[in-house]
Amino acid sequence: MGTQSAPRLGLENVLKSIAGAPVVVLITGHPDPDALGSALAHQRICLELGVPCTIAHVLPVSHRQNRAMVKLLNIELLQVSTADDLLPFKFLSLVDTSTPEPTLDLPADLKLLSVVDHHKMSEVEAPYVDIRPTIGASSSIYAEYMAEGLAPLETAVGAARVATALLFGIQTDTNDFALATAADFAAAAYVRRFCDSDALKRVSRRVVTASGMTITGRALDSLIVVRDFALAGVGQVSAGDRDAIATTADFILQREDLDTVLTYGIVEDRIDGSLRTDSPSVEPATFLHSAFGKDRNGKPYGGGRADKGGFQIPLGVLAECEDKEKLWQIVEQIVRSRLAKVIPEIEREYERLHPDAHHNGHEEPTGRFSREF
Repeated sequence: MGTQSAPRLGLENVLKSIAGAPVVVLITGHPDPDALGSALAHQRICLELGVPCTIAHVLPVSHRQNRAMVKLLNIELLQVSTADDLLPFKFLSLVDTSTPEPTLDLPADLKLLSVVDHHKMSEVEAPYVDIRPTIGASSSIYAEYMAEGLAPLETAVGAARVATALLFGIQTDTNDFALATAADFAAAAYVRRFCDSDALKRVSRRVVTASGMTITGRALDSLIVVRDFALAGVGQVSAGDRDAIATTADFILQREDLDTVLTYGIVEDRIDGSLRTDSPSVEPATFLHSAFGKDRNGKPYGGGRADKGGFQIPLGVLAECEDKEKLWQIVEQIVRSRLAKVIPEIEREYERLHPDAHHNGHEEPTGRFSREF
């Protein structure tokens, strides 16, 4: 797994330095396999060193496959909703992200202890930071720690569940190893020896729900294609189906003449979108930042890694609109106008496909609505 032991020793020393004070691993966003695998490994390392560690999240585990992973591997999660829920903890560890969950204000005395991530480097200060954008999954980094002797799986009680979670995290974040690096393959080879093959097979089973198929159908009906780029809106989506926005983008990307797809919908009080790309010239975080910009606090609305990204834009007072059809028209116009900054042909192609859009009694809203965001 490599010859350098400095990262592993650095994490070990930092965890030992807090003398058994309680740590919380707070997952950012909806928990996915790489975050869950990394969190479970971090918890295992903490317990090996005598440090109490709890895995927590704010947003629900929404994808069916991820819920199956939590259930089959018996991953205990604490769902928190206010800063008070985090008061029992003294230190915070972040995995698969370098930014805390933005929907929750953290307690002032909760100290950031460690950050382990594989996404593009952002400014972060903590006693321990290991961010490697050249690797395909954060789970690979934790597998490397264990292979180098930090809570090794060879001697761990319950090694199978940690190994299975790590392998599934590597598998999903590297698109079934299509984007895996040498380090990812080495990490997978290490943890594979300890996996529960039956559990891995069950959590890897891909199922599309009936509502997910409906969402994909709406996306295909609204598809706008400009050269090798596609834009598709899916309308109102329940919180439980939000992952269908991303899986729909994955599906559309299979079309032979496309290399980049953006799908979006309304989820509760926000616009929720996903970007998927096979293009070597499209960097998702840069693309989404160029299109959607930042909020009033300077935080980008979207981010991503080599082949995928996502964005969330609060609707603000617009979410109170009772006319859902009109609200969706506003959201469509906002997304198209923002994307036009990156792909100017988007609006022209929309007008070609919908020549009566401005003359059927449902005139598109003007750009003034974009100032709500």
